[in-house]
Amino acid sequence: MKNLFASILWSALLLGGLAVAQGNKGVAPSDEWKALNQEATNLFFEGKFEAGVVAARKALEMAERERGPNHPSVAASLNRLAEIHRALGQFAAAEPLYMRSLAIREGARNPERPAIAQSLNNLAQLYMAQGRHAAAEPLLKRALTIRETAHGPEHPDVATTLTGLADLNRDQGRIAEAEALYKRSLAIREKIMAPGSHAALTGNQAASSVNQLANTLLGLASIYREQGRFEEAEPLFKRAIAVVDESRDRDHPLMARALSGLGGLQLRRGEYESAEVMFKRSIEILDTTLDRDHPRMAAALQGLGDVYSAQEKYAVAEALLKRALQIRVAALGEQHPDVATTLTKLSAVYAKQNKLAEAKQSSDRAAAIKSAPPRK
Repeated sequence: MKNLFASILWSALLLGGLAVAQGNKGVAPSDEWKALNQEATNLFFEGKFEAGVVAARKALEMAERERGPNHPSVAASLNRLAEIHRALGQFAAAEPLYMRSLAIREGARNPERPAIAQSLNNLAQLYMAQGRHAAAEPLLKRALTIRETAHGPEHPDVATTLTGLADLNRDQGRIAEAEALYKRSLAIREKIMAPGSHAALTGNQAASSVNQLANTLLGLASIYREQGRFEEAEPLFKRAIAVVDESRDRDHPLMARALSGLGGLQLRRGEYESAEVMFKRSIEILDTTLDRDHPRMAAALQGLGDVYSAQEKYAVAEALLKRALQIRVAALGEQHPDVATTLTKLSAVYAKQNKLAEAKQSSDRAAAIKSAPPRK
């Protein structure tokens, strides 16, 4: 009898140890963790990223302490923390968190395909921000396949990945493909967000849909703007501004992006005073909500520099473009496509001031970046 009892006890200990080693996958997360993770998620959507980092780190520490290193709640916490770091422009901090989250989800005994798709989609977004489009594209395509299979073709998560693929195609100059993807994403988003829609959005899906709708509108508007289709672009930019204004704080970083987009349109139409107001307001928002060295700040500074260049205020434009270049090199690296864009604009401003040596140096640097192999 003693031997039988010892055997049972030993088996129980082994099973208990195995459960800990596998991260207690069958044990539900605690209510305290759920509250912390939701707090981090809410702060993320509200654009309060610094506070979001604090909440997300606490949620991650709690998940690891309660459930071990490989539990789905750990993967969810890692993903949320990575998303906030990406929003802050802290790409080096975000990547290992995304990678670990994806590894946990793919390595689970019974993988949750939608969760894997989320990790793939978000990691791809990071790669695109870094200019690594070749690495991002297969992740987005895989995420889209999973999401369409799991949810059908008109789910909000499908729309999110469609917008990501549209952004990628736009950045690579495949404009017709990008436009079609933006339109498909927008049609899904409008259907599920329409008054009286039967689509049941969770709290997080509803919050995400606001941001994603604005992003899709801005992406499609940017294509029309660059094609000179100003009459089609303007209502999309204004609608994006209204969406953010109605659902988010007026100082939300997404508002800054929308204002810069409209400012770029006004610049193209020669409405310099209006464009200047848009870019200055965008810079003001970013200065209070994000780090002054954030890549989005560089984009707004560059836009304002373009306004002054168009008005032949070349000294002011030069200062703004130099600051934008400094930010982009530090945040994105010397070989990022956005660095080449700023160098090209700076070269033109130098030339207008007869600073020919500086103009050539900037032009040569931009050409070298553009001729380099795609980043992986």
